[in-house]
Amino acid sequence: MSDIRFACPRCQQHIQAETSYAGVEIACPSCHAKMIVPGQPVAAAAVAAVPPPVIPVPVTVSAGVAAATMRPPIPGTRPPAPPKPKVQGNFVLGILGALLGAGVGVGLMYAFFVLTTFRFPLLGVGIGILTGLGARLLFKGGDDKLAVLASAISLAAVVATLYLMYGSFPLISIISVIVSASMAYKITSG
Repeated sequence: MSDIRFACPRCQQHIQAETSYAGVEIACPSCHAKMIVPGQPVAAAAVAAVPPPVIPVPVTVSAGVAAATMRPPIPGTRPPAPPKPKVQGNFVLGILGALLGAGVGVGLMYAFFVLTTFRFPLLGVGIGILTGLGARLLFKGGDDKLAVLASAISLAAVVATLYLMYGSFPLISIISVIVSASMAYKITSG
């Protein structure tokens, strides 16, 4: 029994169906377009000899990627979104942002202590958050190396602030230091 071989009129997908499907409406397995299976079998050599037309479409590519030729998009579908360009931030500005964020956090934590005479070591987490945000905003993105530096800056800022408040570093406050450094890392690495 011979098969009917034909191409989808919409996407040019090669389709093979049994002769019993001649005249029956089917959906293309590739693009799901409705079509009627042709009534007469097409020789396999004829289909192989005539490849589907490929329309070159200019593609914008990033550096290091070769240009590609692709089929036109199927009507009614969205083309894939272009990849987001990787932003190269300024590392020095990122460090400056981390220092500024840490400075604001230290000022707020120490001001809270001076105004209320209440020592609240977990406010050191706020230093970590502000350090991470400052680094990320001025760097204009996230970076793992900057995240390590931001967490170290945050760690030093929290230890220094706790030393100012207590006159020594209470070991129980290590939790605040660790959480602060991890928050700075998480926010900066993005």
